[in-house]
Parts: sequence; C-alpha cells; structure tokens
Amino acid sequence: MKELREQLERHLPPIFAGKSIDELTGNAICWRTILNLKSKTKGIPPEQRIPEGCFVRYRSRKVLVVRDRFLDWWLSQLTWDEEYQDSRPE
Repeated sequence: MKELREQLERHLPPIFAGKSIDELTGNAICWRTILNLKSKTKGIPPEQRIPEGCFVRYRSRKVLVVRDRFLDWWLSQLTWDEEYQDSRPE
C-alpha cells in the first residue's frame, strides 16, 4: 500500500480539478462515482464517507481535490483481491 501511495503522490499534483481525476488515474477513480459517494451519507458508515477536507471550492463552481487528504481516504477503502495476494505491494 505504501508503494501505491508513493506512486500516486508522484503522479498527482498536490491539488487538482476534480473532473480531471478520471484521466489522471487512468479511470481507476471516477469523478461521477466520487460525487455520488460525497452526496450520500445515509446508511454509509462514517469510516466510508469521504471526509470534508478532501475538497475545496474555487470560484463557487469548480471543485478541487486535495491530493493527500483524498488519498488517505481512498487508500483506506481498498481491499486486496484474494486472487492477487502474492503480487500485492507491501
């Protein structure tokens, strides 16, 4: 997990437009899905909710992603597929 985080930190800018997340992550993370998760709070356990500090607004319309805070949350949501146990990074 540490290696994955380091790779993402090298690749992603410290702050970036939310709508660019699809392209920046090779569609591994989809902005529409993030917006849906962000808007839904009922029935979602607190640890699965996207924390407030992951986003900032620019000029009232553009949503920017704060890379490090977002990665803290996103990486905590990942689970390793049992089929790939032997190949997962440490």
